[in-house]
Amino acid sequence: MSVSVSVFGQLAQRRGGALPQAAAPEVSVQSELAQPREAQGSVVFSYDYPDGLSCLGTHPRDESPVCNYLSPNSLVNGKHFLWAPQGKKVKYECPGPSVAVGFSWTLPGTAEKTAVGRAAAATYTAPGAYPFPELVAYDADGGRLSYRADGELLVGGVAEITTANCRKWGETYRLGSYPLSGGAGSIGGTNSAGMDGYGNLFMTSQAGAHITGVNVYFVAKPARYEAGQQLLLRVWYPSEGSDGNMVLNGLPLEVAYLPVADIREARPGECSARGAAVGEFRFDRPLQIWDKPLFFVTVEGFGSDLSKADIRMLTEVDGQSMAEEQASGLLAHNSFVSYKGYGYTIPVNYFGTPLGASFMICPVIDNGIGHAVGAASPATRFKADGLRLAVERADGVEARLADLSGAVVAVAPMVGGRATLNAPRRGLYLLRVVCRGGGSSVAKVVL
Repeated sequence: MSVSVSVFGQLAQRRGGALPQAAAPEVSVQSELAQPREAQGSVVFSYDYPDGLSCLGTHPRDESPVCNYLSPNSLVNGKHFLWAPQGKKVKYECPGPSVAVGFSWTLPGTAEKTAVGRAAAATYTAPGAYPFPELVAYDADGGRLSYRADGELLVGGVAEITTANCRKWGETYRLGSYPLSGGAGSIGGTNSAGMDGYGNLFMTSQAGAHITGVNVYFVAKPARYEAGQQLLLRVWYPSEGSDGNMVLNGLPLEVAYLPVADIREARPGECSARGAAVGEFRFDRPLQIWDKPLFFVTVEGFGSDLSKADIRMLTEVDGQSMAEEQASGLLAHNSFVSYKGYGYTIPVNYFGTPLGASFMICPVIDNGIGHAVGAASPATRFKADGLRLAVERADGVEARLADLSGAVVAVAPMVGGRATLNAPRRGLYLLRVVCRGGGSSVAKVVL
């Protein structure tokens, strides 16, 4: 499957003109009620915080992060900015030159407990919040210095994730919006420039992860919107298109609507931008995503008549640094724009924002540890025989098979946790099992 973005360079020529471009960002003011998230102190030596799952295609395959960045919603995430999975190795490293001849680590909450050397791998064994490791460096004369990064790492449980590194306002992120030049509205909001939707690409390493909803943050509560206007949020499983290219909005997994009238002012501590508002999209059933390498979340319905609507999502306006050659890969980008019929094929930076900029579209994820969904649920098993697919799941009530267009091609009730589905032709399908209690299981199958 190709992940090239060379098509973007040709798009403006096919349209007969340049893409609309952003003006200077309008940066929000940090809320006085935002929970402080400490920065690393000034020390002789230090180690780096673990990377988060952002700008996914910029990480070497064998060094992919396992942590998610957390939104600045302290009502859900507390003061934490990084979320680690239970049972997977989190990497720490002391970079750069040093006169030290030895290093030792103390790793709270981990199976390893201690480590030696410049780098350490930490496997967290239980949900909770843990201090970052202590690193001690020794010199040839027997002297020692110690360092511990400020803050705590959140492990397991429920969290609200983002693709932006929201550790410290003004240092790793700032929130605001990008107006379009010429008064055509804004990127991430109502506009007359042909942008009809916005999406973020996500990944999580949390075992048993289910999305229970998505919080979308706005510059302010909209003052103008049409009667009955609604925003449409969808969760997608990226798939391969007929031309061999990756289609981010490939297979639909979930849909939710929100009346614009229901967007409310953010509560104290809910967003780090002063005057912000939030739209709460909630799912009827938790959506299983732990078994998916990627998932894509889109929001549409902002409108194109600026006299009738003024809806503006918050955006992380500073972006993230990456090498130019990395930027040519689709998966290197966090946020995408649906523009004039081309679907979600264009990274937001093609419209003049920095590389790595992120819309504040923030899934709420429950990893199932200590909760009703997830890790303890039964496994879905299936076996193909030609075009026939036998499905088993102890708590399953219905099995559905969808093709690459998202059309359901076969449905069967599960009797005693078993069902048989018949596909119309050979190909790639998405199997979805609806479970008792409201959960669901989704898997990709080839027949």
